[in-house]
Amino acid sequence: MREFETWVARVLLLNSALTLAVALGLLGGPREAAELPVLFGVGLFGFLAAVLSLKRWKTGPCGGVLYYALQLVSYFPHDGGPQFSVKAGVSVGLVMRFSGATLVLNVVALALLAATVAVLAWRMRAAGPR
Repeated sequence: MREFETWVARVLLLNSALTLAVALGLLGGPREAAELPVLFGVGLFGFLAAVLSLKRWKTGPCGGVLYYALQLVSYFPHDGGPQFSVKAGVSVGLVMRFSGATLVLNVVALALLAATVAVLAWRMRAAGPR
């Protein structure tokens, strides 16, 4: 399981590095100015969580869970109301159109969230009852 844990941490490191590259304008197309600080903050948070995961700190995978949870669902209302979308790193979406809004489920974030939760569960089980 240690190899899987290291793999999950390295994927988080790569994903967050891609997010930082997009936020800094090194990858991808131009972004709105209001979106860049959020994207940079999420990328930096994911990078820190990845480093902590590689050092085998328990807070690392917890940060990874939050990093992927932020990317899980995007919400775009059709009436032009407030929207929510954090697309960081690699994103493959399952688009669901409803009468009032469009929801996008990021399946890559869902798979990586499940892997990170599995690592966290394994660590808690290995620690045993206290």
